[in-house]
Amino acid sequence: MKKTRRFTAGALALMMAATLSACSSSSTTAGQTTAPGETTTAGQTTAAGETTTAAETTAAAKTTAAGETTTAAETTTAAVTTTAAGTTAAAGTTTAAGSATAGDGTEKVFRFAYSTVPTTLDPSKGNSTGDNELQRAVGEGLVRTINGQVTEGCAESWDVSDDLLTYTFHLRDGLKWSDGQDLTAQDFLYGFRRLVNPETASPYAWILSTAGILNADDCMSGSKAPEELGVSAPDDSTFVVTLSNPTPYLLSILGTCTETDPVRQDYVEKYGTDFAATADKNVYCGPFVLTYAGEDQYVFEKNPNYWNPDAVHFDKVTASVVTDNNTQVAMYESGDLDFVNLPLEQVNQNKDTPGENGFENGNVGFIYMNSSSEKQPLMKDVNFRMALNYALDRDQFIALATDNVYRPATSLVLPDCAGAKTTYDEEEGSKLHKYSETADLDKAKDCLQKAMDAAGIKDPSDIKLTYTCPDSENDKTQAEVIQQMWTENLGIQVEIEQHTFAELFSDIYPKHDYEIGYGNWSPDYNDPYTYLELFRGSNPNNYSDYHNDEFDAKLKSTVTETDPVKRMDTLAECENILLDDAAVIPTYIAVQHYLLNEKVTGINFSIGGVNFDWAFGDISE
Repeated sequence: MKKTRRFTAGALALMMAATLSACSSSSTTAGQTTAPGETTTAGQTTAAGETTTAAETTAAAKTTAAGETTTAAETTTAAVTTTAAGTTAAAGTTTAAGSATAGDGTEKVFRFAYSTVPTTLDPSKGNSTGDNELQRAVGEGLVRTINGQVTEGCAESWDVSDDLLTYTFHLRDGLKWSDGQDLTAQDFLYGFRRLVNPETASPYAWILSTAGILNADDCMSGSKAPEELGVSAPDDSTFVVTLSNPTPYLLSILGTCTETDPVRQDYVEKYGTDFAATADKNVYCGPFVLTYAGEDQYVFEKNPNYWNPDAVHFDKVTASVVTDNNTQVAMYESGDLDFVNLPLEQVNQNKDTPGENGFENGNVGFIYMNSSSEKQPLMKDVNFRMALNYALDRDQFIALATDNVYRPATSLVLPDCAGAKTTYDEEEGSKLHKYSETADLDKAKDCLQKAMDAAGIKDPSDIKLTYTCPDSENDKTQAEVIQQMWTENLGIQVEIEQHTFAELFSDIYPKHDYEIGYGNWSPDYNDPYTYLELFRGSNPNNYSDYHNDEFDAKLKSTVTETDPVKRMDTLAECENILLDDAAVIPTYIAVQHYLLNEKVTGINFSIGGVNFDWAFGDISE
């Protein structure tokens, strides 16, 4: 008989316990690329056979059986609140608080705004941080990430085989959908299989491949039927996940990526392509139900059938669609919203405003370099790429482009990303070949001269480089700062070419039809692999078209390495290959600032897939 270990969420067995979170928008492999202008603690060590409960864990940095770790710094729980609020009286008038008053008591209503409309209401087709945040309020996965910790969701416990390849989840008794129908393991089975079915055309199906689930790639390609995916439901209360290789961040993916939530087959078959097209064409199992979804507003109300009703305090939540962040701030100031993300240009002027706070959302900025560019062959030369890196003064860039709101990035992986026991930077930072925060003009000019000599170029002014970026004002400002530095420090010509965010990531970057350009990444799970995988040769999201056999081999070895310390060391070696090869130009570490009504508590801000988690918030009296 195969040996297994039983875990509840407190043990966080074998998985990366924390969620990583970002600004927001279209997603790609193992993370999310955030659209311009959008906003983007762990368990105890357990031995085989031991069981712990959620109450036994603490928010300090601890290591689980497989070496997963998070730190308290990764998550900010908002006990912070602001002054202006908004209480709606029984007659519908708005007063200065954040709750609505009914004739027989107080109805707690929380109000915020979306900068962009969520891309879908279909849980299998989510493709952005905003989609995840919406679905995490109306859905419930096998596990749920709260305050950076993986906690029990529909599953009250799970077993893990000694070879780390089989996870057996035990669903709690009495689970119900919002219409009163029983929620069973069959709903998870259908949801997982629907996700990888090519007919679903889910933009996030690849997450099951990243999770290491057996046959995921073959199911997505159509070479195997969805029924051959490595999941099963032996009975209504048991769901089994079989992996092709140990995946130390499996629970983190399941707790954050709402694409793995259960789906009702009868609703999909009833509505067909219209499934989840409107709020009433879906059924819900999370803390809230979506009662209205229009062009200008989304309305959520408490789900009476949620398994943990005592954890849900808001009676109603309204999310207005307000595309202009400055308008959102004005609505907050007038008492019409309880929470807003601050645009960069308003952060410093609001630093003394009650309820102002900030958190690192996991989003790192960098510059893609197309190493196969035919338009500018110099991009293939490591010396030219290194010259661009050395010529960038990151301290000045942060000051001029972000008003010192962001932090300079001197390497690719987020420093606060989880390591084997503490953070990645604490364990591996001293080994990384990081770039300087200030420009090194001697090295920049030396590298440029070597590249020019190899290409037979006599004058740097003969070099023309096109920098491609989104069409927002913030991105234009960043591009202009970079343009000025490269022009002044290297003497080359730099042009700026702007496109819509959709054009960049659906056409230009996938086709490698650019020379150099804007990039950023917001991870789905708390592991350095999510950043490094962007440069794996066979990754469809390898927009740099970077190929290095040594890098690919080392990265692949980390998938099967079970020693967490050795694995983290190898991931650092992978990052050094990228840095030594100047495969990327790191620029910034994003810090998202916001204003939150002082009466509102319990809002959680995390690194990664769900930056803004309001499902268990409350409003004080």
